This record gives sequence, C-alpha cells and structure tokens, in this order.
Amino acid sequence: MSAHDLNRLRQHHNATIGLFVAFWLFVLISIGVIEFFEVSKRTQDNLIGTLFGAGLVLSLLQFTKRCPKCRAHLGWQVRLGTPKNCHKCGAGLRPNAN
Repeated sequence: MSAHDLNRLRQHHNATIGLFVAFWLFVLISIGVIEFFEVSKRTQDNLIGTLFGAGLVLSLLQFTKRCPKCRAHLGWQVRLGTPKNCHKCGAGLRPNAN
C-alpha cells in the first residue's frame, strides 16, 4: 500500500470525524432554534429535512471508503472513521497500526 493511499485514508478518517462533530452541533443548534425562537412551520420542516438529509449523506460517506489492498468496505468494520487494520486482509490502514 502506497503512502498516497495511507494519506487519503487518514484524510477520510479525519473528515469523517470532523463532519460527525459538525453534524451534532448542527442538530443541537437546530433544536435550540426550533424550541426557543418563534419560527414558522415551514422553517421547522426545512431544518428537520436538512438534518435527515445531512445524516443520510454522512452515513453514505462512512460506508463508501474501501481498503486499497483488497477493496473491502471499511465502513462496516468500524463505528466511525477508518479502522487501524482491514479486518479482511489485515493491511495496516493508519501509520500507527501494527
């Protein structure tokens, strides 16, 4: 596995975790806006639809990354981000993996 592949996996891992944190901040802010400010029903529906859409996109992002060596889906192997090693072929996917 090349250094370029490992760098792309590291970037994917960091992006997935960053987007996860940003999503939950967006959820909390949206709930606060809906609960504490008088917003129209249409605005509430738009916020809720955006939350569901963002959740779907983030879920798809998690499950699209594959192992560069054996092409196994990595999203099924870990809860969030990239696993240390591929569960199928055992390839180290992070620089600090054994």
